[in-house]
Amino acid sequence: MSLDHILSPITINGLEVKNRIVRASHGTSYGRGVISDELIAYHEARAKSGVGLNILEATVVHRSSANHTVDAVDDSIIPGFAALARSGAQYGMRTFVQLWHGGHRWAPATGQAPLSPSNAPCPLGLVNTPFAMTQDQIDEISEAYVDAAVRVQKGGLDGVELHCGHGYLIHQFLCPLTNRREDEYGGSLDNRMRFGRDILKALRERLGRDYPLGIRLSDYNVPGGLTPEEAGEVVARLCADRLVDYVSASMGSPYSISTMLGCMDQPAGYMLSSAEPIAKRADVPTMIAGRYRTLEEGNQAIKEGLGDMVSFVRPMIAEPDLVAKTLAGNAERVRPCIACNQGCIGGIRTATQRMGCTVNPVVGYEATLSEELIVPVANPKKVVIVGGGPAGMEAARLAATCGHKVVLIEAQPSLGGTINIAKRAPKAATIGDITFWQEQELYHLGVDVRLSTYAEADDVLAEQPDVVIVATGSLPRMDGLQAARPEAPVPGFGQRHVLSSHELLFLPPDKLGKSAVVFDDIGHYEGIAAAEQLIAHGVKVTFVARHSSFAPQIEVVARSSPALRRLRQGDFTLVVGGRLVEIGSDSCTLGYLDGEQTWEVPAETVVFISFNEAQNDLYRALGGGSRAPRPYELHLIGDANAPRDLLMAIREGHFAGRIQESQHA
Repeated sequence: MSLDHILSPITINGLEVKNRIVRASHGTSYGRGVISDELIAYHEARAKSGVGLNILEATVVHRSSANHTVDAVDDSIIPGFAALARSGAQYGMRTFVQLWHGGHRWAPATGQAPLSPSNAPCPLGLVNTPFAMTQDQIDEISEAYVDAAVRVQKGGLDGVELHCGHGYLIHQFLCPLTNRREDEYGGSLDNRMRFGRDILKALRERLGRDYPLGIRLSDYNVPGGLTPEEAGEVVARLCADRLVDYVSASMGSPYSISTMLGCMDQPAGYMLSSAEPIAKRADVPTMIAGRYRTLEEGNQAIKEGLGDMVSFVRPMIAEPDLVAKTLAGNAERVRPCIACNQGCIGGIRTATQRMGCTVNPVVGYEATLSEELIVPVANPKKVVIVGGGPAGMEAARLAATCGHKVVLIEAQPSLGGTINIAKRAPKAATIGDITFWQEQELYHLGVDVRLSTYAEADDVLAEQPDVVIVATGSLPRMDGLQAARPEAPVPGFGQRHVLSSHELLFLPPDKLGKSAVVFDDIGHYEGIAAAEQLIAHGVKVTFVARHSSFAPQIEVVARSSPALRRLRQGDFTLVVGGRLVEIGSDSCTLGYLDGEQTWEVPAETVVFISFNEAQNDLYRALGGGSRAPRPYELHLIGDANAPRDLLMAIREGHFAGRIQESQHA
């Protein structure tokens, strides 16, 4: 397919951008306020690939709003901006900076009330009741935006983007749900625009008319909120006033957080229902986003007139070389983003508080761990890997990249491990993209792959390995024990209609019956997959969650709420803080963890989702855990080490496979 549209240059207020491949602003938390070497290296790796325009993550303009991104609250940031500018410019990439204030979404670090146009609280519940801004505070914050923009310009960066969307401060002024003011900043759309428009006017005056200035804008995607059409009218008025040079059209707000962070259940271009009515009102270049994964998809969107530029954020987190590989005719070698949000969004919003990637473990460590830095060893080792799931394949890929002789042994007739089961679930097919990619890479690298081969310790030792990596995975622990009630198996557990999620996803629909209970002891996506499989075949589902909420392990990555909405379209009942009391032949007795109340529900099928059991017998047979010397290195990785998730499986496989000559048993 021709890529003429996306590869053609574009001009933004006199600034030529070499192509229409953009990386929209996204948080990394690599700098913790500054432009760190890690942050520069991360963006430089994508610049090398051929990105036309990069927009730095939300940059804090005033101390009344705290974040883990970049602070432009004083002049100390200017040298960092200059270093970032030089880094991107050497590869012809333009870099803009997004100016940001979180309003009621992000409180100041002091613990004081966050600022907002009104005292309407943020629905995310992350901060306390906001303080309705006074005129002096409005003036002070407006000046802070301008001062921060001047620092960007002094740092030699190419332009500024004002974040006017996603429920942050300027967006809060635009939305009638969050702006309940009765003065000149509230009421009519013109009044609600006043705060942002005045900032843009001041930016034009201080930066000059020839310095690129854009906005990112979304709807609120909630009843009573700012609509796409109203957001489009905002764009039309700002363009008429010649205040913006480009518009980045997006979707969503804190009232609809999952629409900002669409997962694998969403198609490419899913934001267009909101972004298109915004973008079409602009008479300046426009940018769109929304799970575009390939340059072909982006090229088609531009060809159809949906936008002038297309953003590739998560695809280029997963694969820094997306552009270069595609242009070299190697698009099939692009490591795919599977839109799980687990490493990127989850990394920032959980304890690590920095962006990672499920499929690419070196994200954020490009300066020290980039695969480009790997030099093949002078003395290759014989590496035997047992287990062809995502952990084992990643270990094999890296060991081969390091120049070793690699044998990968898999008992099943195909590679992929548990992912071959997971991808059968509704809305989860793209999770298999990563294992498909790993498999193709193994054959490209010349790994000796042996399928349908069960390996015991003697078989492994017969290969005379220098390194053995055990990646034999895990299996459902179908013992009937519940984590919060482990005193005895559930009575009736051993019946034929009590299934694991693995068994369910291979069971013919006519064997499911008309009713089912899904008991979820984990709180991750596995329970959702089971319930959706049943709902898809018309089965009435009672979902019993041990936790006090639905799928809490993935709520942080914005996957639980959309799944719950989908499930409620069927015959679905949710019980939280629940337990299985007894399993009958066609029913289950349920109860709560904190009381004696019980009741009975129909259940011709029961799906029991509990913690898996690691399959590590081979590791132990090879001397794992023993202090006795052995003539080979021995590693245990992935679920065979401890049943967890895909992110940890690939991460452990990656680092186990980076075998250098200096390593010893």
